[in-house]
Parts: sequence; structure tokens; C-alpha cells
Amino acid sequence: MKKVIHFSISLVVIITFAAGDHIICDADSDCFYVSVNSNTSDYYPALLVLSCTGTTAEDLDSIIFVADSLKMIVATCHESRNHRAGHLNDQDIMKTYEKLVCNFNVDLSRVFIYGFSGMGVQALLSLFLHRQNFRGVVAVCAHKGALDYAESKGLAGKCIYLISRENDWNLDDNRAMHIQFGYADLNDTLVITPGEHMPPNQKELLDACQWLLNKTSME
Repeated sequence: MKKVIHFSISLVVIITFAAGDHIICDADSDCFYVSVNSNTSDYYPALLVLSCTGTTAEDLDSIIFVADSLKMIVATCHESRNHRAGHLNDQDIMKTYEKLVCNFNVDLSRVFIYGFSGMGVQALLSLFLHRQNFRGVVAVCAHKGALDYAESKGLAGKCIYLISRENDWNLDDNRAMHIQFGYADLNDTLVITPGEHMPPNQKELLDACQWLLNKTSME
């Protein structure tokens, strides 16, 4: 059973305790999760999560294991979604980003963004438009719609983890992106698994985030 408490951390929020987990949701329905095992005196990498239908607190259920395993702070952007103008999604993503970095102990050099399908494209676009804010991306079954913004200047040191499926209708686009990213001074990889156009399972997301952390740990 969930218990709801009102609290304030420079913005009006709701804290939801579910099975010992600390999920904080604000008036915009953006949600934030900090592992109960985290030492609040330290700074931690963060993952900003997008969903095709607008991310909710329930979407964090499958991500909490990843966050706890890797000691990552997680944020969700509720307003960003499919069938909405990309620039409007981008505005809300950056609004969520500002709340994330202003209210939590985030390692600013390791903020990542994750999305599936259309929101995988939006996640890539966020990296290309806001290179000073995001270090890397997990894009799952995304198409190549953001490639026009992927100028090589400023991408040095960025990390892109692509996942596609053998029967994904965007498989060829993922292969094309992987080839183009290979010409840029960044770290990227493409993982192709059996199946159709579908979100990652828990292990796939864990592996992707672990890869991002490994690639950005030598600083």
C-alpha cells in the first residue's frame, strides 16, 4: 500500500513510499528516485527516463533495480511523449533536467537519458542539442530522425548505446546510425537481439547503463 506525504525541496512535491523505495513526484508529475542506500554526501550519476506515453511513477518499478544496482539517481519527464512537437518535448525535458540537478546530488559530468522508439529519437536529440548537459544516451529501437543534428563538433567523449531487434522495423536505421557515429569522436555500440520492436528488459537496461558508467568512469 502506498503512503503519500507532502514535502518541499525548492518545489512542491509528493513523496511516495512503496516497498521501502523513495519516489518523489512533483506538481508536473515528474518523478525522481534516489536509492535508500545512497550516501547523500556523495554525487551520483543520473538517468533521465522518457516514455512514449509520458513517464509515470509506475514506469520506475522496472528501473529501480537498475538504479539500486548501479547507484544512480533516476528522473522521469512526464510531458515528453510521442505525437507531440519535438521542441515542446525538449523544453519539458530540460525543465526536468534542471529540477534533477538543482535538487539532488547529481554528478553533472554523468547525466544520461534513455528512451524507447520515438522517445529514443527524442533522447538522441537531447544529447545533440544539449551536449553540455548530457553525457550519453540509451536509445532502444529508435529511428534516425535525429541524425541531422548530430554534427561531430562537440560530440567528443559522448556515449551512445543503441539497442535494436532482428525484426525491428528500425533495424536498418540503427545500423546506419552506428556507422555514422563511428566517424565521430564518440563512444557508441549497437546491440541487436532476437525479437521485434519492443522496449528493453531489465537486464538489457542494466547492461546499457553499466556500459555508460564504464565508458565515463576514467576522468
